[in-house]
Amino acid sequence: MGGVSRKAESMSTPRLDLGAIALVIFFALAPGIAVGGALGFAVLVTAVGLASLRPSFFRALIENKPFFIVLLALFGFWAGVSSTWSSYPASEPALKFGSQLLGGLLFATYAAGAGARITLAGAAAAAIVVMPLLAVEALTPLLINRTAQPDVVDPGELTRNLSRAAAFLVTIAWGAAGGLMIMGRLWTVLGLLVLAGAAAFSTQFDTLANFAAFAAGALAFGAARLMPKLMIWATTGGLAVWTLAAPFVTPFLFANQRIADSLPLSWAHRQGIWTYAIEKIHEQPVTGHGFEASRSLGERILVRGIEMNSMNNHPHSASLQIWLELGGVGAVLAALLLLAGGAWLARVYGERPIAAAAACGTMATVGVIANVSFSAWAEWWIATLFISAGIVGAIGALEAPRKRAFS
Repeated sequence: MGGVSRKAESMSTPRLDLGAIALVIFFALAPGIAVGGALGFAVLVTAVGLASLRPSFFRALIENKPFFIVLLALFGFWAGVSSTWSSYPASEPALKFGSQLLGGLLFATYAAGAGARITLAGAAAAAIVVMPLLAVEALTPLLINRTAQPDVVDPGELTRNLSRAAAFLVTIAWGAAGGLMIMGRLWTVLGLLVLAGAAAFSTQFDTLANFAAFAAGALAFGAARLMPKLMIWATTGGLAVWTLAAPFVTPFLFANQRIADSLPLSWAHRQGIWTYAIEKIHEQPVTGHGFEASRSLGERILVRGIEMNSMNNHPHSASLQIWLELGGVGAVLAALLLLAGGAWLARVYGERPIAAAAACGTMATVGVIANVSFSAWAEWWIATLFISAGIVGAIGALEAPRKRAFS
């Protein structure tokens, strides 16, 4: 336990309050919820956040991360305002988004503070338990989901459940492994096995994005162990730049027709979706089309001679979705959020290489998945981000700071 900071000694015996009980229940349920499609995470994260609510949380947030909190509030406020001109009835989704931001902040604050030890134990257990459940689904196939949802006719719907489950696993894996690594060398082996398992399942369930995300996370995780501050800035800065540049750079990625023609059909479809989204972005580049407007947009397009939808509820890119719905205003706020978060992480985790590695691995993984897969406002996905933030924050709270030669 030499890697645990003295600051964390006061957390060695967590006080059994309502938040602690809720957090234990959450991680006990997490593997089953994940394999079932992860949709239940949104409600549970908010419930745990409310159960752990205490006035000191708000004071700690304002004192420790004032700029980040202000920017997050502005982002949520702008999303709500934009719902007034959205072509989709988005006032209720905007309110849900705002409440989820608050509930997620409360969850992550408690998970990284008073509940830090419970969080790391629970994250490791959840990651380990979800793997045999995913193995059952991969080998049977889909036994658990077919048993739980016998009325579902479309096997693609059940496969999407497992795609979300794998995305959840590869996202929390860096924090789960990092939490084990701060406990010593023997536990580090188990942490590496968690990462190996996440790598294996990232290749399953017909989702290339999860594998690409894990690969990006592995590079960021390994580099951050050697250069914590530099990699924190590189990861958050890179994501911020991409958020701003996505509508202008994306077309160049497919400029070479030979490369475009070599893509699998699903990725060729994404190219068509992104092209359509960028055209719509140029129509309202400053204010956007309004929160959730992607759901009401779309035409039929030809992709390699096959007629497909130009927008399946969202553009499969968080960066393009922010531009499309919230405009340049939303994109700038999102980029500033990333930079503000990077500044805080570099200051607090710069001498905590395992926490920095977990943070960078998580952010790189999230960056890839968010920009090729799910809606930016998917409730289960937002919940997953706050769960991951709480796990990484718990490592930062418990890891002993130490100077590094290349920090």
